Amino acid sequence: MAKSVEKKRLTLDLDAPLQRRLKAVAALKGVSMREYCQAAIERELDEDQAAGASEKRSLSEAAEHFARMRKEIFGDRVLPGNSVDLIHEGREMRDAQIEQTRRPKARE
Repeated sequence: MAKSVEKKRLTLDLDAPLQRRLKAVAALKGVSMREYCQAAIERELDEDQAAGASEKRSLSEAAEHFARMRKEIFGDRVLPGNSVDLIHEGREMRDAQIEQTRRPKARE
């Protein structure tokens, strides 16, 4: 006897036009909306997982590239200061600029 897999319920709220398209396409394929959605979700998950593996590799390659560039540009020199402080300062400057653009301008 095959072991049954525990199922979990998922509720989706779809716009009416999307639901009608889903119903029509599933019917044309001769499957239920549930079967159609499950196959679509499985397909997307497989693609995302495959892309995630290659993305991790490319991030690793990018990190190695930047490490080589840093070595080429700066050699063994250690730059003064703390990069965390520079990041905080940059974010504060950005936030101040954003805040200025959000303020209503005074009427002349």
